[in-house]
Amino acid sequence: MLDQLVPPQCLPSSLWGNNPDIGSSKETSSISASVISRLRNGTLIPGDQAYHPRMKELLFDNEDAYRAVHRRIPRPGKSAVRPAYLRRFYIALQIVGEFWDTSLDGPAHASDNVTNASSSPDGKVVSDKFAPSSMQSTYTDREHQSSSKHKNPDVAVSHLAGAEEPRSMATSKSFAVPISQSMVPSSVSPKMSSNSPEVSGNVAQDNYAGRRMSTGTMMPGQYRDNLLKEFLEPLLWAFGCRYEMPRIQPHLYVRSLKIPVDLSGVVYCTPKERPSSMTGSLEGPLLGIQGRHGTTFGEEDGQSDLVDLLREVGAMLLIAQERSREGAHEVIPNLGKWFITKPRWGGGTGEAMGEPLDLACEGEVISQQKQRDEEPPTKKRSREKRVRVERTREAARKDNIRKSTMPPSSRWDSRIKYMRVGKDTESEFDNIYLISSVNHHVCIVRLLVHPDYLSYLANGGDPLGQPWFKLQIDRSRWFDLLSAEDRVEAMKGIWGVLTWLMRA
Repeated sequence: MLDQLVPPQCLPSSLWGNNPDIGSSKETSSISASVISRLRNGTLIPGDQAYHPRMKELLFDNEDAYRAVHRRIPRPGKSAVRPAYLRRFYIALQIVGEFWDTSLDGPAHASDNVTNASSSPDGKVVSDKFAPSSMQSTYTDREHQSSSKHKNPDVAVSHLAGAEEPRSMATSKSFAVPISQSMVPSSVSPKMSSNSPEVSGNVAQDNYAGRRMSTGTMMPGQYRDNLLKEFLEPLLWAFGCRYEMPRIQPHLYVRSLKIPVDLSGVVYCTPKERPSSMTGSLEGPLLGIQGRHGTTFGEEDGQSDLVDLLREVGAMLLIAQERSREGAHEVIPNLGKWFITKPRWGGGTGEAMGEPLDLACEGEVISQQKQRDEEPPTKKRSREKRVRVERTREAARKDNIRKSTMPPSSRWDSRIKYMRVGKDTESEFDNIYLISSVNHHVCIVRLLVHPDYLSYLANGGDPLGQPWFKLQIDRSRWFDLLSAEDRVEAMKGIWGVLTWLMRA
């Protein structure tokens, strides 16, 4: 499916999965060099020397990577991993996993806790207090025996729950509670009457042992955007590209309409000239990134799927409009109109409006001033503060009315050099790519758009019967970022897209 989005020769070779230190570096590098030798910024195309370390880190087990980024000891029988390029990605993935990772969902069993505990030289069971919730032991045999001797059920429950609650434990029933130490399940009240039966040692077997602290519907949208950023940035560094948030509110312009578009980020390439690069100038855009923060799908009327498709098409058309600005100059609407160039009505200078002065009410103003002077100091200060706030709001409102007749601000970012980076010179159509995300999945979307279609959106016309009137959209399958194999497959597709767009 990936070879339908980009030419097959741009995708990473299957031999790139080998360790380049063993001796396959020259062989695999020659495969890509025979097709594309250099990028548009003059550097050599990234080969297996850049691809293999990133792919190796994506194949890390999630639990091992979480322990590495938090400097915890590895699991028994596991060697420590050292993520370098994708260290921040695993930090963001762990945060997202607290809402979406269901791989360890289920009750905790006492047998698992005994297995996960390590033994000290004197034979005592020692819990790994730096381990995550699924790896910590619940209670030792000595604690269990001592808790069963107590006749007071409150004392027995306190021994089962441990001396102190872990910091990550959630007390609300709406949150999934990780079993970092043995504790009483939600069905057992911590306050029990004296007539209640004695609590047995099997109580702790029904506790939740997964990673989730809440449901996916409660996850803030910025967590997903941050995960996409940390996943893409290590790949962009190899190609000299940069992930940027939209500096100007993104809008799709359809004739006189100004339609807001949801974009989580945009990928640009850095210029070859060092002075331009140091000033923050960028070239592009190359592709867009969009995260869908909703979690409801499959409406009966079918409108939900249509809205999702329009949301992605709108984002890709916005990227196409910005790429089509290459070599053009911005035309500000209403520039030179009479209501912009001429003075204000009544001969005003066009500045902010001030307080009106009514000379007929001069005597009334003087009498009101005397009453204010006789007021207590506290009442006078509160009144002056209230009047000052009201005057500020009124002045701001009037100033906004004045500014509404001024021409709108620039719709182009002055620090971006708009270009059709990576456009095929042999085709009239432009390839627009979008990295779309839903829940904890990503996919690659491609749109083929003709320049005449963009002209039709801006100026109108009669496009019926034209070969460019219909948009062609291709999509890859959805890749699960919580799965190591899917992460590598998604990286392979994005690597191919960047190779195709950044070719010289």
